[in-house]
Amino acid sequence: MYPQTYLKTFWRLELRSQVFVAMSFAPQYEARFKEIIAPAIQSIVLEGSRLEPYRVDISKSGDSILTDISDGIAHSRLVLADISSIGKDSVTGLPYRNGNVMYEVGVALACRQPSEVLLVRDDHDKFLFDVSTIPHVTINFTNKRAAVQTLAEQILSRVNEQQFINDARVQIAISSLSAEEIILLKQMQEYSANMVWGREVKGLANWYALAISRLLDKGVIKLAGEFKKNKPAFAFTPFGYIVHQVVNSGLCKFEAKMPEPPAEALPETGDEAQQNDGADA
Repeated sequence: MYPQTYLKTFWRLELRSQVFVAMSFAPQYEARFKEIIAPAIQSIVLEGSRLEPYRVDISKSGDSILTDISDGIAHSRLVLADISSIGKDSVTGLPYRNGNVMYEVGVALACRQPSEVLLVRDDHDKFLFDVSTIPHVTINFTNKRAAVQTLAEQILSRVNEQQFINDARVQIAISSLSAEEIILLKQMQEYSANMVWGREVKGLANWYALAISRLLDKGVIKLAGEFKKNKPAFAFTPFGYIVHQVVNSGLCKFEAKMPEPPAEALPETGDEAQQNDGADA
């Protein structure tokens, strides 16, 4: 399945405790992965879970590998790409980087924030202009201990930056909630993160149906399956459960006041007429 099709139809932002690793599968790079990249990733524990490296199995082909790439990039906490130069062009003499890795970087930049993509390299060759603004670091992979430490620090820095972005995303979602959505979230105050729920919908214009539709669009909830009699079953997304908790912890309160009765229209005085004439002029 091509990335565009996958991202438009199946993707919902649920991040796993993993880092998607895009790098050359050539045998000479295997030690770099096992001795530096993997240990650096596994040294970080987030929300009680240790991060794990995830590489797509190169034995797959066609739609299978494209779907795995899209799924891994979309659902990993971070995308780490080793874009080190792998050779020089025989005609121009200019260095070039792994084409498969650059493809995965392109997919990552199409569906993730720049702060969720980290580029590493072991060279000082001229950087490509289209990825020069993406966070990147040059690492000396020959010094294994220093390389592991540097890479772990960079990964943790990116993850911390993501937290600020996610906080902003939560606030944006809350600020756009409708009255129906707020009522529904408050009715589910006691629901846990893993609870599956649903109710019978009577009429497409039912307030519950409207609230469900909007919460699905925002990625606050997801379709988990269905109960008997074909009644849909829903569950919170990890992002949505945070929104749910914030709403039920207490939104900003305002004291409702009765609106003032409209003042009777008064005829314009000469001075007011002159001011209006001047404004119109």
